[in-house]
Amino acid sequence: MRYDLSCPAVQILMNTTPDFLLVLNDKRQVIYCNDNFLSFSGCPSKEDIYGNRPGELLNCIHSTVNEAGCGTTRFCKKCGAVIAIINGISGKKDIQECRIIQKDTGKSFVFRIFTSYLKSINENFCIMAISDISHEKRRRALERIFFHDIMNTLNSLRGCIEMMEDSESDMNLKDLLENLSEKIIDEIEAQRELTAAENDELKTEWSSIRSLDFLKDLKVICEKISVANNRWIDIDQVSTDIDFFSDRVILTRVLINMIKNALESTLEQGAIQLGCQHQNQEVVFWVHNQAYIPEDVQLQIFQRSFSTKGPNRGHGTYSIRLLTERYLHGRVSFESNHSFGTIFQVFLPLNKNHFNEKEDKNHG
Repeated sequence: MRYDLSCPAVQILMNTTPDFLLVLNDKRQVIYCNDNFLSFSGCPSKEDIYGNRPGELLNCIHSTVNEAGCGTTRFCKKCGAVIAIINGISGKKDIQECRIIQKDTGKSFVFRIFTSYLKSINENFCIMAISDISHEKRRRALERIFFHDIMNTLNSLRGCIEMMEDSESDMNLKDLLENLSEKIIDEIEAQRELTAAENDELKTEWSSIRSLDFLKDLKVICEKISVANNRWIDIDQVSTDIDFFSDRVILTRVLINMIKNALESTLEQGAIQLGCQHQNQEVVFWVHNQAYIPEDVQLQIFQRSFSTKGPNRGHGTYSIRLLTERYLHGRVSFESNHSFGTIFQVFLPLNKNHFNEKEDKNHG
């Protein structure tokens, strides 16, 4: 089979993607590229690109160390691009990361490389897609540094508070600083968890949980947070005790978010209700309060950055759904009206077999 890479349909397809697209021969030389790669390389025309290897066109500092060019130095043995290309030529799809420092500009790039196999009559080819993920990598590195350093600072602050003299004048200050530090730590931990969840980096640890004991523990935890001041948290009397299987830490985060949202919507001296029941091979947890959510707000309730509480808020309900659906294999719903108020519900499988069966059906 022969491939006409100059075909208008092929060119339209290759130039539609925002990624860099290359076609390489079995000598790892570029025989075709899209316009995006041509613009990035700085070459005046595609004819100046053809016959070169990717590292040479990307201006890699190692590409001219050996006379044989890109892919032949000791540094290239660990290069994700070289590994992915070799796998692609040999008939295997591959995804790797490649870090390049440009020899002329000194700029550093991180690329995600996708390769696949293309066979012709007399020669094997490799299709290579390149995504620039440099900003993504830098952002994640900064987030890790921020979370690590700020957490250490706040933990030191907590230690200093505990060492304060136990005098009446200091007690009020101590309580204030302690509540503040706990709140900041909780917010940072929530953001770190959300970032990990969005990047598919959150680890789950499944264990057996008793629903009523779990609710009672949550009640004790949430009664201590500042938003619960002069408000009551009750456990619904219709709740039943169920033994189910889930990740305790993630479920705690989900329900605490639900409880905080309910408390924030409740007037002083008001109460919210927590509950749990066994329904249709699932365990359902709910949090109810008397406040009504306006219709326009209901339509946006699970969007990532939407909030009625001001800028830089709005991750609470978004994270509830993200953590529940992606990591707990459950689902979230809510209802709100003027007469009843608002109830948020989380439905979870009773055990691992339940969602394993669902996954088997989806893939079957």
